[in-house]
Amino acid sequence: MSGRRVLSGTAWTVAGYAAVQVFRFGFNIALAQMVAPQALGTMALVGLFIQGLAMFSDLGVRQCVVQHQRGDDPAFLNTAWTVQVLLGAVLWGGAVAIAGPLAAFYAEPALLWLIPLAGLSGFVGGFASPAVWTYTREVRRGPLVRREVGVYVAAYTAVLVALSAVRARWPGGEARDLELAVIALGAVAAALGDVALSYTLRPLARPRFAWEPAARRELLQFGSWVFVSSTCTFFAAQADRLAVGKLSLETLGVYHIAVVIAALPAGVLAALGAQLMFPLVSGAMRDGEPLGSVFPRAHRAMVAAAALLITGMACVGPAAVRLLYNDRYADAATYLRLLAVPAWVTALLVPGEWTVLALGHTRTLALAQAARLACVPVFLFGGFELAGLPGLVLGVAAAEAVRYAVVAAALRRSGVTAVPEDAGVTLLAAALFGLYLLSERALEGAVGRVALPLTAGVVLTVVWAAVYAAWAAPAPAPRPLRWLVRRARPAAVPAEGSEP
Repeated sequence: MSGRRVLSGTAWTVAGYAAVQVFRFGFNIALAQMVAPQALGTMALVGLFIQGLAMFSDLGVRQCVVQHQRGDDPAFLNTAWTVQVLLGAVLWGGAVAIAGPLAAFYAEPALLWLIPLAGLSGFVGGFASPAVWTYTREVRRGPLVRREVGVYVAAYTAVLVALSAVRARWPGGEARDLELAVIALGAVAAALGDVALSYTLRPLARPRFAWEPAARRELLQFGSWVFVSSTCTFFAAQADRLAVGKLSLETLGVYHIAVVIAALPAGVLAALGAQLMFPLVSGAMRDGEPLGSVFPRAHRAMVAAAALLITGMACVGPAAVRLLYNDRYADAATYLRLLAVPAWVTALLVPGEWTVLALGHTRTLALAQAARLACVPVFLFGGFELAGLPGLVLGVAAAEAVRYAVVAAALRRSGVTAVPEDAGVTLLAAALFGLYLLSERALEGAVGRVALPLTAGVVLTVVWAAVYAAWAAPAPAPRPLRWLVRRARPAAVPAEGSEP
C-alpha cells in the first residue's frame, strides 16, 4: 500500500472525525439547552440499549472482510452482506422484545415505544452497501468521510429545527414525548441517508443475497469470538451508566454530558485504529512483514495523540463545561475529570486491541472483555459503596486495567510489548495534570476564563509534540527527555516458544 494513500487516509480520518465530533458536540450543547436533564437521561438510556443490541448482534463482519484474504471476492462479500442484513433484522426484533421489561425496570413508560422506534436505525443500517468495506480495506477514506459527515450534519440539523418548532409551540415542555420522538427519528433518518449514500460508492460487485458455505463458515468462525467480546464489552463498558440511570434519570442526564465529552479522545483513537491501523497491520501481515517493524511506530503515534487529547480534556474540560452548559449541568465538570482516568486506560488499549484483531486473535479480545466483565461487579459496585459515584468511576478504570493486562500479554506472545512506553507516558501525563491543577487558578487569573482552555491546549500540544519527536527521532533525545525515552521505548521480545 502506497505511503501517499496512507497519508491521505490519515488526513481524511482525522478531518472527518473532527468534523463529526464538532457537530456532535454542538448538537449535544444545543440539545442540553432545549430539553431537561431527565429527558436527556431517557434518550441516553435508549441509545445505550440500541448500542447494546448492535454489539450483541455484532459478528465482526466488516473486520472480517477487511482482514480476510478473500475480502475482494464477490461471493465472500455478498455472503457477508447477507449476514449483515440478517443481523439488522435481529437487532430490531431485539429492540421490540426488550422495550417492555426495560420500561418497567426504569419506571419510564416512554421506553416502551422509544426503543423500538430508535431500533429501526439498526434494521435500516443492515442494508448498507458492501462497497463501504472495500473502501475501508483499501484505505480510501475520502468518499467515506464525506458521506458520514454529510449525513450526520443533515440529519441532526433537521432534528434541531424540529425541536425548535416543538419548543415554540409548547414552550413549557408539555410535549416531552414529542421531543423524544423527534430525537429518535433523527437516528432513523441518519441511518436512511447513510445507506442511500453507500450505494453511490463503486462496488466490486452488485450487492445481492448469497450464502456461500465456505464464506459463511469463515464469517461465523471469525465472528463467534467477536460476539462474545462485544457482549462482554457492552455490560462492562456501560455498567456505570446503567447503574446511574437506575438511581436517577436526571443524574444520568448530567452524567451523560460528561461521558460524551470524555469519549471524544478515545473516539479519535478508535477511528484511527479501525480505519488506518487495522487495515495497515492487516495488510502487513498478509504481505509477510514482521509485526515488530509495524507495531512500534504506529503505537507511538497513537499514544502521543492519546496523551495530548486526554490530558487536554482533563485539564480544560471542566472550564469548557462551565462555559458551554447552563447551571443544570454544572456537576458534569466534576464527573469529567473522574472519567479521564478510565478514558486514559481505554486509550492505551486501542492500538494493542486493533493489532491483536489484525492478527486474527479474536479469542484473545473476547477473553480480555470477559476478564473485565468478571471484575465489574466487585470494582464498580464496591467502589460505589466506598465512595459513591466517584468510587464507581474509578472502579471502571480498575476493570479496564484488567483488560489491558490481558491484551498486553497477548502482544508479548506475538513478539512486541508496549508496557514500558505506556507506563512512562502515564507517569508524565499524571505529572502534567498535577502541575496544571496547582497552577489552574493562577493561569486563569493571568489569561482569563475564556482564554484558559486555548492557552492550556497550546502548552500541552508543545509538550507532547516534543515527547513524540523524542520517541521518533533516530538521534539521541534531548537531555530532559532522554530518561523517559530510554525507559519507555518499546522493545521487541521473543515470541513464546522461540529461541533466545
